[in-house]
Amino acid sequence: MLRHDRSEGLAIPEEDAPPAPASARPGPAFADMAPLIRRVRDLVGRHRDASAVWRATGDLEAELHGMGFRSRGKGLPETILAEQVGVELGHPSTVSLAIVLMTYRRDLVEDGAITLVGPDVDRLGRDGRHPFAQVVMCALREGSAPDPFAIDALQYLTHRVPGYMVRSVPGKLWVRIRKDALAKGLRMRHIGAGLVSTYRGDVDGIEGVEVVFVTAPETALEELAAVANEAAILAGRHKKLFLGADGEIECRDLDCEFCDEKPVCDTLRDVVIARRSMRR
Repeated sequence: MLRHDRSEGLAIPEEDAPPAPASARPGPAFADMAPLIRRVRDLVGRHRDASAVWRATGDLEAELHGMGFRSRGKGLPETILAEQVGVELGHPSTVSLAIVLMTYRRDLVEDGAITLVGPDVDRLGRDGRHPFAQVVMCALREGSAPDPFAIDALQYLTHRVPGYMVRSVPGKLWVRIRKDALAKGLRMRHIGAGLVSTYRGDVDGIEGVEVVFVTAPETALEELAAVANEAAILAGRHKKLFLGADGEIECRDLDCEFCDEKPVCDTLRDVVIARRSMRR
């Protein structure tokens, strides 16, 4: 059995778990994901040479609004056909990850920071389908409890950026960027600024938003897959795995042989084994 430390948001072996803190956060299913945010930061640090960093400042926001960005509500629905596609990210045939991490640790989130690990969309090949990961990290005001459905839905920027279309599957992002949007200068820094603006404006209780995109290398995407699995369990997105009242990750169905969520359990087990080895 894995136990979850509510103060740190980390799945760890039950025998290693410290007592639950007295100041447990409100809400039976909420888990502070601070350790997952630290892992994302470690990943970015290891790939700093392949990274670009921007800030969602007034100039960048002005560029985004000049491209037709809607800061409130949904924009006009659009469909980008195959012949209109300039770049395709996160197609179902490739790696695709969409992760939202929440914490009350304000110091762990650099508000307005946008990081891209890997090449930008204008440097990706136009004829292929490229792996993609998007991580949104939110610092919450103490005592706030935003609607988890709103937190999840906003990561798709539904119709807010002209020429940017997302087909969403839970935990994944399939992005198409239209050729003319690329020609006008749409880049990942603009998408990041759009996410920062959307979360700041639409969710009460958010005090900081930071965004990380990954288009390469493969090792970074593999590491983020493990983060995505843990985050999905802590957020209650898996049908059978859930965070129990005593802080343990539990399963509603113990028939592992035919379970479609077995890969998630296997990943968690591998993470625990790796951490035990590191401690030794």
